[in-house]
Amino acid sequence: MKSHIILLLYIVARNVSGQLNDHQDPILNDGYNLSKIHVKQDGRHQPEHYGYEQHCPDAEDIVPCVCTYDTVSNVMDLYCSSVENEEQLKQIFKADFPFKNFHQFNLFSNNNIKVLEAGVFNGISFEIINIYATDLEVVELNALDSCYETATEIDLYYNKITSFPFDELSLFPKLRDFDISNNLLSVVPADAFHGLTALEDLDISYNNADIVGTFQDLPNLQRIYLDSNNITTTISVQFIKTGSSRLSFIGLGHNNIVSVEPGAFDIVDGLHINMYDNSLSTLDEATWRPHLEAGGTLSAVLNPLVCGCDIAWLFAEDQLLEQVYEYTTCNDGERLHDLDPSIFDNC
Repeated sequence: MKSHIILLLYIVARNVSGQLNDHQDPILNDGYNLSKIHVKQDGRHQPEHYGYEQHCPDAEDIVPCVCTYDTVSNVMDLYCSSVENEEQLKQIFKADFPFKNFHQFNLFSNNNIKVLEAGVFNGISFEIINIYATDLEVVELNALDSCYETATEIDLYYNKITSFPFDELSLFPKLRDFDISNNLLSVVPADAFHGLTALEDLDISYNNADIVGTFQDLPNLQRIYLDSNNITTTISVQFIKTGSSRLSFIGLGHNNIVSVEPGAFDIVDGLHINMYDNSLSTLDEATWRPHLEAGGTLSAVLNPLVCGCDIAWLFAEDQLLEQVYEYTTCNDGERLHDLDPSIFDNC
């Protein structure tokens, strides 16, 4: 019988993603990996041999982007921080991509991309879209259309975004994390998040934006950050009524909130609500007693609390004051925890 010569191609593949500094594109990588191939001869299975399989596009076709393939987790990432303009980014996604499903798209510290254009990814999908510290101003409608069914995280923090297609969010059924903090949005429609059943973390903080509508039907939400926006006067009833039993944090610090209506928030054991640096003059019992009795906690640091009979309920026998952050103070600087309970005897 004619002897068979078996060629063994051995390639040392390193896990590039584990060696990267934060927010830095990797060194060019050939994107190849060992892949087992089952060979049949005379109807019999032969031992597994190693073949040469390309996962990433040819490196020269996507310059200056860099594609990496992680042999351990079997995922591909794309780094495009050195892209020079919108047209170049579009051309890169017209290259031949052997595989269309990527784990992560990364664009860091780039001053060239101002607009993420409609259809820019040209059918290439990502689970995580990470655009950080760039001059990006506009995300166009359908810019992320190839990721509707795959995206679990959309992180767009520390950019200059003034326009985002919030109405598209309902098309992302797997979205768990949405972060558009530290941008230049003027209006955020809260209703656009309704029905995102997988969403766990929502960060819209530091935009100085008007928040219009309510946050509802978010059954898995755990944390929501709305700090440093233009939320003024009164928080209305059902403002944050997600229906989530997992909700653990609501951040409303550094707005200009004057009052909170009863029934404004979910009532959940362990929920912490941060009202830091607002304009509250009282902690209304009808609003806050249900929250504290359910096991929630409250921080109202840097609010001009009058500390009259309106807060006497906090010093009752059930000692709900213990669930108010210890450095919450009256408008004269005295801590609530340092007040003598006897001053409320005649209330």
